[in-house]
Amino acid sequence: MSSRLNQHHCLARFARGLVVLALCVSIGLHWVVLQSAAWVGMAVTYSVEKGVVTGLSETFDGEHPCPMCKLVNKGVKSEQTPADGQTPPAKVKELKLTLALVSVPTFVFPSETPQAWSTVSSIAAARHERPVTPPPEAGC
Repeated sequence: MSSRLNQHHCLARFARGLVVLALCVSIGLHWVVLQSAAWVGMAVTYSVEKGVVTGLSETFDGEHPCPMCKLVNKGVKSEQTPADGQTPPAKVKELKLTLALVSVPTFVFPSETPQAWSTVSSIAAARHERPVTPPPEAGC
């Protein structure tokens, strides 16, 4: 019985892994992984040859692609072009991220202690009449 549960557990994990892999491929994550590997290789190679600053600059400037970068670009473009009989995908507006430095407001609080407020009403202390006994009844 235990081996049967273990087999079922392994099969469920394998199926889950296949689903995750299929989702990753369907959103194009494999190209991201390949491009990242290409950048790491380029950064190491260019840094050894030309120094760290120049190596990193040439890695990410887009003007010095390695063979793997060319392969990734070709693969991404081939996935984006429609096959015969298919409608072309809608153009996606390219968004650019702009970072801005914004000054953070500073709050200045007075150093003096706040006024103490009285809980006794000065109007109530000035009244000397006693309330009507018995209290008046509400009119019908």
